[in-house]
Amino acid sequence: MRYPHPTPVAAALALVLLASLPAAAAPPADTGADFFETKIRPVLAEHCYKCHSGQGKSPKGGLRLDSVAALRKGGDSGPAVVPGKPAESPLIKAVRYTDPDLRMPPKGKLPNAVIADLERWVRLGAPAPADKGPSARPSGIDFTAARRHWAYQPVRKPALPAVKDRTWPADPLDFFVLARLEAAGLTPAPAADRRTLIRRASFDLVGLPPTAAEIEAFERDLRPDAYARLIDRLLASPHYGERWGRHWLDVARYADTKDGVLMYGDDRIRPYAYTYRDYVIRALNEDTPYDRFVHEQLAADLIEPKVEPWRLAAMGFLTLGRMFDNNVHDVIDDRIDTVTRGLLGLTVACARCHDHKYDAVPTRDYYSLYGVFASCEAPLELPLTDRPERLSGFAEFEKVAGPKRAAVQKFLDAQYALLSETARLRVADYLVRVATAPPDPLETAIYFLSLAPGDLRPQIVHRWRRYLERHARLDDPVFGPWRELVDLPETGFAGGAREAAARWRSRPAGVQQGQLNPLVYDALAGAKLTGKADVARAYGGLLKRIYEEAKKSAPPAADRVRRQLLDLLAGRDSPAYFPKSRTRRYMSRGETDSFGRQLTELDLLAVRSPVAPPRAMVLHDGEIRDPHVFVRGNPAVAGEKVPRQFLRVLEGERREPFTGGSGRLDLARAITAPDNPLTRRVLVNRIWMHHFGEPLVATPSDFGARSSPPTHPELLDHLAATFLEDGWSLKKLHRRLLLSSTYRQASWDRPECRKVDPENRLLWRANRRRLDLEAMRDALLFVSGRLDAKLYGRPVELAKEAANRRRTVYGLVDRQNLPGLYRAFDFASPDATAERRPFTTVPQQALFALNAPFGREQARTVAASLAAPGAATESEAAVRLLYRRVLAREPTANERTASVRFIRASVDGGRPVGTAFEDFAQVLLMTNEFLFVD
Repeated sequence: MRYPHPTPVAAALALVLLASLPAAAAPPADTGADFFETKIRPVLAEHCYKCHSGQGKSPKGGLRLDSVAALRKGGDSGPAVVPGKPAESPLIKAVRYTDPDLRMPPKGKLPNAVIADLERWVRLGAPAPADKGPSARPSGIDFTAARRHWAYQPVRKPALPAVKDRTWPADPLDFFVLARLEAAGLTPAPAADRRTLIRRASFDLVGLPPTAAEIEAFERDLRPDAYARLIDRLLASPHYGERWGRHWLDVARYADTKDGVLMYGDDRIRPYAYTYRDYVIRALNEDTPYDRFVHEQLAADLIEPKVEPWRLAAMGFLTLGRMFDNNVHDVIDDRIDTVTRGLLGLTVACARCHDHKYDAVPTRDYYSLYGVFASCEAPLELPLTDRPERLSGFAEFEKVAGPKRAAVQKFLDAQYALLSETARLRVADYLVRVATAPPDPLETAIYFLSLAPGDLRPQIVHRWRRYLERHARLDDPVFGPWRELVDLPETGFAGGAREAAARWRSRPAGVQQGQLNPLVYDALAGAKLTGKADVARAYGGLLKRIYEEAKKSAPPAADRVRRQLLDLLAGRDSPAYFPKSRTRRYMSRGETDSFGRQLTELDLLAVRSPVAPPRAMVLHDGEIRDPHVFVRGNPAVAGEKVPRQFLRVLEGERREPFTGGSGRLDLARAITAPDNPLTRRVLVNRIWMHHFGEPLVATPSDFGARSSPPTHPELLDHLAATFLEDGWSLKKLHRRLLLSSTYRQASWDRPECRKVDPENRLLWRANRRRLDLEAMRDALLFVSGRLDAKLYGRPVELAKEAANRRRTVYGLVDRQNLPGLYRAFDFASPDATAERRPFTTVPQQALFALNAPFGREQARTVAASLAAPGAATESEAAVRLLYRRVLAREPTANERTASVRFIRASVDGGRPVGTAFEDFAQVLLMTNEFLFVD
């Protein structure tokens, strides 16, 4: 569906409205501690902490810059800053490079804009957050104070509050609601009538309306447990998983397509995305305990005993996000965001570049989680979701796909072997580049699109630069001479090199700090050193020779001299090393394109083949990595190393690093630990929101410091506590909520209550709600008798196929081009985890009901039922049949009269009788009674 272009009148009206708005006030100047956090501390961290912080044993010059108190105290030469006086501050003199004996950072002057920020900061009086002195962590987060926030308090089951009307509560949760109402001088609404109640419960639990026969049967059932029986029947329906699975897919930012540039048609389809959707539906139908549900989505492959094959598809929760054009750092950031906002209600991803501005989440904690997902990779061959013998057409498909998959693996293995070996054998070329050329911005780029086979790999050049920056110190046994030599002026270089050689000769030979590896001395002493490139070639030639000798015969462990040099090329910490999972980033342009084409061919084969077996989009543990903090979020600037572990604000000082492989299962267990105060609160808040229209906590994905407290905090904790007592059962939670008197209230408006609580935050009535996209479309199909009730399967393009009868949950979700129908009816964006859907009322919604071929098709089918054997076609009888079919009730006398008049007027106006009935059926399908739930 296309949105119409605005008319000139509408455009002019918009301009008038905009002109009438008050001008936006200029943002206040940031002159306080925030300026220090956003402009100053990141610069100090990136350029100064290496030498002037607690990261080393003894800060140079006795000066530490990693805490406010230490910065003002200064070092051996006195304070580093004089507040209000930039010209008298040694820090400013150093960065200005005006004093030849005081230049910081020593390897290059800072940009003028950065220096200006430092000067402004000092001129403002050097404002900064208070801390506890030089020993304080750079983050300055007070975790003790942070844990006083309501969301971090332990979940405790509160006592039931006293209420005056003890006859109203049907469930303990009603006491908490009634107590708040009575305190405000309000009373609950009367119970909804049975017709309203069965319709509300049916849409809430299965997303479909009840039939007229079901309503009448429920109205006649006078047993005390009739309503409970209804809820149990709905929870047992396979449609329950379809309804509530779709709610979860919003959290999981589910989509059936990739997000690559210039992907169209079948190229854009992820062939196995649907297996995650099917897993969610099946797991919910089986009432998989929520803690197990979380474990499977993060680490189904690591659970012991092994899970059933279909449960491996749960890991689509991690793998179905955007791929960001293969930018691994953004992919991991998306996974961290989905896990923490979706499961914990914390915006941890805000700490990617700096400590969280509001919540107690330091950057260290972000990168602890980064290390978990950086230690995982997707296998080339995804596991089947069932045994091969149970998959029809498996052998037929594998005859074609197997050889193609093997060819891709062979290509990848060959490229990895070639690129890894080349990176080691060309070590001299890399060292010459580092010694003779300034850093190139491309070395820290994410994409390397134009690499030719003979090009040096920019990322390896950068890693050699970083390695030498850290190790080229005078006391280093290998690269001790490097720094002295490459710092020599070109004029008189040879003489300076000879003088340096005389000094090296006096150093003891060995592999310890302060010693000199004898093979390094021999290589440099035997080389003709006339410039920096000669130094690099001497080092490169030595390392290459040791490596090639080791390929023939590895040096024994006792030969520490050769082992030390061999590790520089063959070890895991070598700048020349990269894991096989990153091979694509190191390929030349031609090979990258070829590899991408082969992967696309495999995907297309699975998309187009009717017998392609379902596979689970899993992750496996790869190379286990304890990450470094990326300074200011820049992956090219590695800071301190951090362990893979859970969030400090939740686990406190007792937390331990994850030990189980990547840590995914450890993370899942920490998230679902009974003493974790967030997970259960977040979950029950989401469930409450879908049943009652509004959540108890207004921001379902953010329980952090900026969130509003829950409207009913004790109720939230009561639900979280009983959820654990019920074994994390979602169906028991649904049952508890729907059997409550709070849920069974009528939605009548009462002015006296609205005056006190206009937003119904105290729940003095039920909230009337419009059907969402899925329920609306499915209800149209249901009343027309055309709904295909088949479970599971590949996605179908519903928006383009008006005749398609599948439930909307099986519609293809195109992340790159979300259909206009979806957008018009407030579908959740699949680009990121969604805390809740927006609610809009826009003309496109009414235009869909009036003009969409899909709506007309359902009206035509409903009207056609009048021609079925035994169906009446006389106007008044037909009206009764259509009302029962669409609205599941008898029309009133006034409705019968108006309806017959409408039909006869259409016929008298020249419309065929069948078309007139179609028009009337469409009118009923457009009514608020059909599209809203009371």
